[in-house]
Amino acid sequence: MKAKLRGHHLICLNFFRGEGYSEDFIRNIYSVVGKENVEIVAGPDEVCARCPYLKDNKCSNGDYTDEKIQFQDKEALKLLGFKPGMMVDWKMISARLPGIMDEWKAKFCMNCGYLEVCFN
Repeated sequence: MKAKLRGHHLICLNFFRGEGYSEDFIRNIYSVVGKENVEIVAGPDEVCARCPYLKDNKCSNGDYTDEKIQFQDKEALKLLGFKPGMMVDWKMISARLPGIMDEWKAKFCMNCGYLEVCFN
């Protein structure tokens, strides 16, 4: 089975520790990260599908505008060297993280509400 994930989730899900918006949301993330292969998609993905902030196929979270999420996706794909439509696996993703994490953290993690969850 394959997961369908957007750019920033390729990075952020590597730090998932069982916290989220609801039990349903958390169970969904566990099912997504349990899939061996990943198809990279543009826009909302399998994680977004269970997010309470997904409205009309856009992020409506007050802290993370849809434009900001799309920018994060583009930057994540650029740093990882991936493009929408590619098939990758978690080993490929995690192998690239050490080389990009300093830049990713500086651009996106410092102002993220999940900072302490991911790196504490």
